[in-house]
Amino acid sequence: MLSVVARGSRAAALVACAALGLLGSNLGCDPARDPNAPSRPLPSYAGRASELFDDTIEPAGVGLDFDKGYTPRADPVLRERAQVSDAILRVKVSTVTTKRDGPEAHYQLGLQTVEKLAGSHPPTEQFSVTINKTSESHGIMKNFESRLVGYPFVAFVREFVRPDGDREIHFHLAPDSKEVKSAVGDAILLGEVNK
Repeated sequence: MLSVVARGSRAAALVACAALGLLGSNLGCDPARDPNAPSRPLPSYAGRASELFDDTIEPAGVGLDFDKGYTPRADPVLRERAQVSDAILRVKVSTVTTKRDGPEAHYQLGLQTVEKLAGSHPPTEQFSVTINKTSESHGIMKNFESRLVGYPFVAFVREFVRPDGDREIHFHLAPDSKEVKSAVGDAILLGEVNK
């Protein structure tokens, strides 16, 4: 009788293992699945999205708002950007890398997340973004370069799919100020009310 119970237990264990294997593959544990594949459909970087996530640093973020005309609470673009961002983060610049392509340079900023303000799809705690020669902030980068290390910003980030299928993050960096954080909070609340 013991051998019948033992055989039954072994059969039950095999069935349980098979069930767990099927469950694991349905939960994304399938070894054939690409771990770098996006877990959600991503938009292409075009149209309005390229205006909202324009790979720029607002001049006020580096102290260049000489006419003090920056009013985030009254900015409808900030509101829209906040509502469609994958995440809104307080970040600090950890590295600045300059890469030359002939006479022109593009810059890679290493960003360290300090605090998540909003969003359900933040990038990793440390991530990189690129400012190339077509960015309005190319001049800021030429003048500041490595002096930006340590600068704090509020980063609006969104992930997009490239034509080759890879993913890339586009961004907009605003001043890390009480006014920006308050405007972000208002925009998120307004977005929730309008849903």
